[in-house]
Amino acid sequence: MYPPKTKAYWALTAISILWGTTWFVSKLALAQVPALQLSAMRQTTAGLILLIWFAFRSNPWLPARELLFHALLGFLFFTCSNGLSTWGITYIPSFMGALIGCLLPFMLVIGNYVLYGKRVSWMVVVSLLIGFAGIFIIITSFGKEFGAGPHFVAGISLTLISLLTWTSGTLLLSKKVMPSNPYVGVAWQMLFGGLMLFLSSWIFETDVPISQISPQIWLYFMYLVLVGSVMCFLSYQYAIKHLPLSLVSVYVYINPMVALGLGVWLLNEPFHWQIIPGALITFLGIYGVKRFQKSS
Repeated sequence: MYPPKTKAYWALTAISILWGTTWFVSKLALAQVPALQLSAMRQTTAGLILLIWFAFRSNPWLPARELLFHALLGFLFFTCSNGLSTWGITYIPSFMGALIGCLLPFMLVIGNYVLYGKRVSWMVVVSLLIGFAGIFIIITSFGKEFGAGPHFVAGISLTLISLLTWTSGTLLLSKKVMPSNPYVGVAWQMLFGGLMLFLSSWIFETDVPISQISPQIWLYFMYLVLVGSVMCFLSYQYAIKHLPLSLVSVYVYINPMVALGLGVWLLNEPFHWQIIPGALITFLGIYGVKRFQKSS
């Protein structure tokens, strides 16, 4: 048996690569299914699969207080973050959603300072500014292509809001000691988040009937459920319990490169030369944050 830290590194490797593919696969599925409906189906199905699995393994029912906490996390992680980021890439290239996700280490530093008073050195502040400059270069390069129209702005805004809710959920989870099985908690988060997504989809979208979804889209859907949700979210939970947050956030280096390669190669998404210096500057900022911020 591998020690927990070794398994945590394997979990981090999985989310670093496989989460990058989900941006691409989501974009493919969005050709036929609206964003909130797709996310609702995905997370509810994943949650049910996990809960049935844990029921067969005789895991105890969670107390009401823990269920309420997982409902909150489900709202932050899945209803808001996953739902809004999927909605966002309806209007922007899929890899841009992953690139904006590079801001996560910066948001974690800022969130730790605002919520928990964790000291931020001036070198970290400089790194934050460098990282934001890199993202700004990337976004403005696409703003020219899309004319900074309302759809482009909406896509960027939705993705940024999803990042804020993901950061909030990550900080809450990292500080909370849960006595029960944390993986059962993930299942409840998915189920609660998925059900709230169904409500959001009913309010904001015109849903596509299940009978009209093609077999190919169902294959994409199953990949998102089994790999993107069940496997990756369990891996993420495991990683942040056994590794420092600053280390876990390294996956934001790799996700965008995977999404970029797949998007440009298979979806013919636009590519601008400014992406290269913008990404390098962003990664320099991330490195600075990781280098000068003490492990959380």
